[in-house]
Amino acid sequence: MVPSRHEISARRPGQANGRAPAAPLETASEPPPAPDMRRRLKLSPKHALGALALACVAASALFMHARETGEATAPGLALRVAYPERMRFRDTEQLTFDVTRTADAPCRAAALTIDQAYLDGFEERRATPEETAIGRFELGGLAPGEQRRIVVDLRGERSWLASGNATLSCDGERGAVAPLRTFIFP
Repeated sequence: MVPSRHEISARRPGQANGRAPAAPLETASEPPPAPDMRRRLKLSPKHALGALALACVAASALFMHARETGEATAPGLALRVAYPERMRFRDTEQLTFDVTRTADAPCRAAALTIDQAYLDGFEERRATPEETAIGRFELGGLAPGEQRRIVVDLRGERSWLASGNATLSCDGERGAVAPLRTFIFP
């Protein structure tokens, strides 16, 4: 039996324009979970070398600004110094001296001298109190138990090792001597 024309062109119930009805929308609150995949990091040898170089630069920044503290004593005087052990070229670091009179008698004229050899490694320096001559600080009289602080801001100019001594004297007599060693990285 041959179907009639009416049966061929008739649409099925629920079908619009010859298309199947759309599936009802799901109202899921979460998306489906991600597929399980093994995660791997793939680096070419050049990229691995670059990552290692960057890690070394970052690690050097952590260890660059190391400070050293030293103490020296002489009869009636104590000198405590904090100075940069390592610093970068053209960075500014502080050099701090604490001078204490430990004797029962006062010191009429105390002075601190920093070797010129050490200061030559630095381009700029600012000090509180100010220098009376290159590397020399006149502290005046020190009463028993009195303490003075000298702060020097140094800016590294010449790459390599700057070394010398800081010498504290009282009434013209040489007293405490503290070594200073700073490596300036390029």
